[in-house]
Amino acid sequence: MDKIAVHGLKSFELAVIESLKKNESSILKRAQNQESQRSIIGTSASARDFGENDVWHNWAGNISFKPAKIFNPKSVQDLKDYVKAAQKDGKKIRCAAEGHTWSSLSMTNDYLVILNNLDKVTVEKRNDGYVVHAEAGAEISQIDEVLENHDPPLTITSMTVLDNVRIGGVVATGCHGARTESRTIVDQVVGLQIVTGDGELHEFSDEINRDEMNAARVSLGLLGIIYRVSLRVEPMYDLRMIDTYPLKSNFNAATLKNLIENSDGLEIFYWPFNSSSKETEKLWIKRWIKSIEPATLSDLQQVFLRVAQSASTKIAHDFYQLILESPEKTPSITNLAGKVKLIERDEVWKAPNAIHYQAGIDNIPCYDLEFAIKADKDFENVVTEIDYVFNKIYDYAKEGKYPINLVVEMRILKSSSAILSNGYDEDPDAIYFFLEVLSITGTPLFNEFTTELAQRWMQKYNALPHWAKSWEYLPNITEYIHDKLGERINKFEAVRVKYDPNNMFFDNESLKRVFYGTK
Repeated sequence: MDKIAVHGLKSFELAVIESLKKNESSILKRAQNQESQRSIIGTSASARDFGENDVWHNWAGNISFKPAKIFNPKSVQDLKDYVKAAQKDGKKIRCAAEGHTWSSLSMTNDYLVILNNLDKVTVEKRNDGYVVHAEAGAEISQIDEVLENHDPPLTITSMTVLDNVRIGGVVATGCHGARTESRTIVDQVVGLQIVTGDGELHEFSDEINRDEMNAARVSLGLLGIIYRVSLRVEPMYDLRMIDTYPLKSNFNAATLKNLIENSDGLEIFYWPFNSSSKETEKLWIKRWIKSIEPATLSDLQQVFLRVAQSASTKIAHDFYQLILESPEKTPSITNLAGKVKLIERDEVWKAPNAIHYQAGIDNIPCYDLEFAIKADKDFENVVTEIDYVFNKIYDYAKEGKYPINLVVEMRILKSSSAILSNGYDEDPDAIYFFLEVLSITGTPLFNEFTTELAQRWMQKYNALPHWAKSWEYLPNITEYIHDKLGERINKFEAVRVKYDPNNMFFDNESLKRVFYGTK
């Protein structure tokens, strides 16, 4: 039965592609206006305007609240007006966009500003290259589309896999891609426009004031409402994307070092119970290398592939519900999923397609914990922590417990200059690995298991969590972050109080405890 299911599921995407090819001419007519493949799919689920008295909830479903008012701005003047109205009414302001943040950063009892309608994107040619200016509510897919259609075609250097998240939230929470030399996404930001506590638009850049810019790069919404983000971009290029599946038992620090030195980007996954025994378990290693060879897939084939991926993840969501009903089936179900998903690949894709290599991820709501850990120079501690998570999963399994059922994922990046980044370091050559674990929403024991991981990483490495992922359930976490940020809080506060002296944007209980160290 398993073999029949594997065969059927493994060929699902190909079957969808073949079906769609029969209607290629009609699809081509729809694509003639140079729409991006991501806009054709239309995966955005929360682009509507929220009513003034609506209850807002995030994508994962773990955060919901009813603010006093919800605003949907369509211009920078709207933002200025909201801030001045809040001043007059004695209210505070927080912001949200697509809602892909697990933590409570957007929560407020006062005014919530939804930035989705601010989505204009333009390109500027400067003496040292090109810069894309994107309003805070622009989806990454919109930015990609404008850049691809530019003459000459351009691309963002590194970005999240998800392309339907909004650039304002990506920057404000310090998100990252997987390209080692590019650091985090905020380190590609060359300018920010923020409506601050005085209700006016202020410009931030390294040229104006480097210290203030490094505070603004990851601001958590505490300096004001981000109106526009300016990112350094580069001429379009292709990436060879290579997926291999070596035995985990053969993976060591020397292997990892070689992969880092010979790749433009690197992502390492462990798919739980992907083999018949612990000894034969495999890792999934995804590499990106710049290529001058022609793309393997045409633009239309990319459209077909992404449609198939999106459809597959919707089926997978239903499939994974069996785990919630019967957790003891986790090994067999994740093993089956691994057989479907873990296929070796060596193809050349356009850079944005390779960066956003998987469509439909948000069809599977999940839990997610991530920490940034400083890597040893020989990368031994990276392998040590992969081994630790792997062995811990099997230790739990011996007791019939299965808290991790999606994936363990790791990316390796150079340090960030942003003061509040969890990958911040004064040494620009320092390297951090960003280790995360994911399970479908509702998985029993996820908090217990990830608390053990987090406590180890905090005690052993002074590691810090990703602001946008889940972290607030960890015991004493706000006091811990306050202690580890140390003088960095004072540096950030010096900038924050300048632009928000009345604490208009400081309406989040977790952040209050982080900044002030109170219980």
